[in-house]
Amino acid sequence: MLVKGQIPEKEPVVSIGLVLPEDRQKSIHIHDELSSQSFEMTHSSDKKYFPSSTYIIHSIRAGRGFHWEKQITITVEGELEIKTVDGYLFVINHILLEKYLSCVATSEMSGECPPAFLESQTVAARSWLLAAAEQKHADLGIDACNDDCCQRYQGKGNLTDSAINAVLKTQGQVLIHDDKICDTRYSKSCGGISENNENVWHDKPKPYLRAVLDEKDTNIPNLKPESDLKKWMNELPKSYCGPEFIPEKDLNNYLGNVDKSGNYFRWNVSFSQEDITKLISEKTGKTFDSILSLQPLERGISGRIIKIQIDGMENGKATHVILKSEYDIRRVLHPNFLFSSAFIIAANSTPNSPPSRFTFKGAGWGHGVGLCQIGALGMALSGKSCSEILSHYFTETELREIYD
Repeated sequence: MLVKGQIPEKEPVVSIGLVLPEDRQKSIHIHDELSSQSFEMTHSSDKKYFPSSTYIIHSIRAGRGFHWEKQITITVEGELEIKTVDGYLFVINHILLEKYLSCVATSEMSGECPPAFLESQTVAARSWLLAAAEQKHADLGIDACNDDCCQRYQGKGNLTDSAINAVLKTQGQVLIHDDKICDTRYSKSCGGISENNENVWHDKPKPYLRAVLDEKDTNIPNLKPESDLKKWMNELPKSYCGPEFIPEKDLNNYLGNVDKSGNYFRWNVSFSQEDITKLISEKTGKTFDSILSLQPLERGISGRIIKIQIDGMENGKATHVILKSEYDIRRVLHPNFLFSSAFIIAANSTPNSPPSRFTFKGAGWGHGVGLCQIGALGMALSGKSCSEILSHYFTETELREIYD
């Protein structure tokens, strides 16, 4: 495994989980393109290593726990290690970092994206993995999984010459702050303003993960008052991730192949009283008879709610629950996962009775910290370079080549 704080002097081999024990998968089909042999592996098979080759694997879970979740077939290079954990399959791909990275940019977004975007996405992906700050699956002995909880890796199926060139052009390049590789986070769309890292993950503030206005101006508006936030959302600022730079009708051409087409910059979700009561009760484990109000208690700079109070009735008595993180808010307030926590709430209330409907009008998709992928795309389409994109989203950093 990669070591946090250690800068490699040569290109490392990384270990990426393709099928995790949590997927509860009991069989998988593998075809070796070089030998033309096929294998059916099950949870009762012996531990096995497959030597370096090109493998087609059916089927792999993509979008774990999100509204776009599906099963896909992928083609990967490198070695495969297959074993059983707790009665379920665990499949690991051991692959050279640069080979892995050539597939990340076109898994996160489309290979049709311009070179400057693919280069900046590749540098961000390389820096995030080598920083090894999160290591979400360290207990499994892998550097990352293949999915959105780490970063997308869907193999060679979407690989383009542009993506290969982006890796070659940026080979070994990472973002550095204070002589350390930066923990470069990114999400699909910031919605107009990115967010400070400590407002999302409750960790220490990082100088290069500061809120950024996603347009040419430098002054971030004050969105703390709900009235100002509502006005800002309705006015549709001229953001790099907005329709001013990328019309909604064209956006689908640039999205990843598992992404859901839709409105990423601004969106609406609406729930009936019955649906939201059932949803919140199931997700919180607290049995509400009705929901009376949703009150944002704290917002980040981007307007993302980071603490919210849910008031309701239970067995004829007033009760409430407080959600204290961006993640929990998105998890609880949607059947799958809410697009972002940057939203305003409208309740269709009537006198002496609970609201009949709650509507969320929101901005952006994802946590909003670091690089905004659609914003970076907008910058690239408007002629900005890789270095300009990276310095826009990751302030106080330098681009450095650590190996060739």
